[in-house]
Amino acid sequence: MDTSSQPNYFLLNLPIAELPLSENFKLRSKLMGFFTLQDIVGTQQKQLHMLDDYSEHWYFEFVDFLRRKDLLNLLG
Repeated sequence: MDTSSQPNYFLLNLPIAELPLSENFKLRSKLMGFFTLQDIVGTQQKQLHMLDDYSEHWYFEFVDFLRRKDLLNLLG
């Protein structure tokens, strides 16, 4: 996928710790081994539910952030 034409794709490779997300989201992401949004996007969505520290609240925050940054198409 060519990400150069989408202005917000740079967010995918920034450390989650630097993004405007809740501390709970950052902690759960770290516990699940995710350090960038690209790590999460690169994981099959049905596998996310099986991770020990997964929660629906965490996932909804992730989806909402992608939506607000016009990146929701990445989950398609």
